[in-house]
Amino acid sequence: MQVSSVASLGSGDSWLRETFQEAISSTSISSTNTLSHAKPKFSLVFPVADSIRRSVDGYGSGGSIHMKTQSPRGIKQLEYLRPLLCHWSGDHSETQSSARLLERGMDPLTTSSAREAGRRRAAPHIKTYIRFTDESMTRIDWAMVTSANLSTQAWGAKENTAHEVRVCSYEIGVVVWPGLWGNDVEMVPTFGKDMPDVDTAADSGIEGDYQQNSLVVGAEGSRGGTIKIRKKIGMRMPYDLPLVPYKDDEMPWCTTLPDNEPDWMGRAWPGFGAS
Repeated sequence: MQVSSVASLGSGDSWLRETFQEAISSTSISSTNTLSHAKPKFSLVFPVADSIRRSVDGYGSGGSIHMKTQSPRGIKQLEYLRPLLCHWSGDHSETQSSARLLERGMDPLTTSSAREAGRRRAAPHIKTYIRFTDESMTRIDWAMVTSANLSTQAWGAKENTAHEVRVCSYEIGVVVWPGLWGNDVEMVPTFGKDMPDVDTAADSGIEGDYQQNSLVVGAEGSRGGTIKIRKKIGMRMPYDLPLVPYKDDEMPWCTTLPDNEPDWMGRAWPGFGAS
């Protein structure tokens, strides 16, 4: 999941686990991958101050990106969110060690090759929720682009023991999954373009051609007969893969926290609301 704001979710992680994560743990009907039916590993993509400093508008981009980290409740919340936090700007991967990737359950052998979305300098105000079917994040079970940030107002909070949920905010979003395009369809992440790459489908000399926003792939059998035809749908990623976890001393961007380190335009950040 990737958001531009994280609201107050509670001093404990009960809402995150019992309401939010339960709601988005579903798989698409068309998915047959056994891994996609397992309990998902959650990650939260959110920028650090350095990503804001290097963004197109520097600190000026940070006024609409929020996570409270200074209040006692915010500090407590950060404790259980920290294991989920990953960088928006994938170039932080240059400082990542294999040991750190292993701590997050990521295989360094399969996550060593960066796939660049081309949006490192764009401060994120987009909100995306994506479930992958494999640990290397090469196939997508479902994806959603929405106005909903990570908050109880947007996603709802349980009101009583009958598990009734009260949603306080009107939000809108679009959910897509491979089954929308028929059977035997795969959705794959694309980077810097809308069309899936031919190379993502040509693992063993498979040839293909483009049709609209998809790639139709046919594999020839030993006697010349087509043994399988599948369609690949591209989902353009807003951030780089593999995800890069925060280091222990890194903090998410906080608008209320002043920062004297200048951005690329030489400006300091006085803190949100400061005159």
